[in-house]
Amino acid sequence: MAGPDGNLWFTENQGNQIGRITTAGVVTEFPVPTSRSGLLGITSGPDGNLWFVENRSNQIGRITPAGVVTEFPLPVKSAPAIIISGSDGALWFTEDTGNQIGKFTIATGQFAHFPVPTPDSRPTSITSGPDGNLWFTELEGNNIGELVVATGHITEFPIPTPASRPVGITTGPDGNVWFTEAEKSNIGKLVL
Repeated sequence: MAGPDGNLWFTENQGNQIGRITTAGVVTEFPVPTSRSGLLGITSGPDGNLWFVENRSNQIGRITPAGVVTEFPLPVKSAPAIIISGSDGALWFTEDTGNQIGKFTIATGQFAHFPVPTPDSRPTSITSGPDGNLWFTELEGNNIGELVVATGHITEFPIPTPASRPVGITTGPDGNVWFTEAEKSNIGKLVL
């Protein structure tokens, strides 16, 4: 992830550190206070910091460009997986075992949670669409979900290929949502 400081930032899942690499190739690592936290997604926040999820320790973390780490425990056990900055200035993340999409408002430090309609669907990856809404994969639900940022309403779109296990998702330059189907080795497209 490109940071506000012009460097690249990444999570070290097994090393329990946040890494920073300059464009000249100099790597610096910053340990996360909670051991074996299961670091996964990282995003550049609207506040000039980097934000990441701690899947196993059930927390959201913040690291400043100077390397100062702060952790924010989630109020419910949900195994956060991927985090992004939304069009509303909040941080949004998937909650794999909680079967919901989480929201963290930086200014207030408040969490909100939006349940996914299909039970046990395991929301995994998330992206912001060209419409400003959020789009996410449902690994077990075999759906692509859309969350309207303004209302929190979720709509699901079934994937035609049965048991495809969608994982990664992104908005393409064509304005559509593209996703991977891990079980079927396909790339899918949802036309917006």
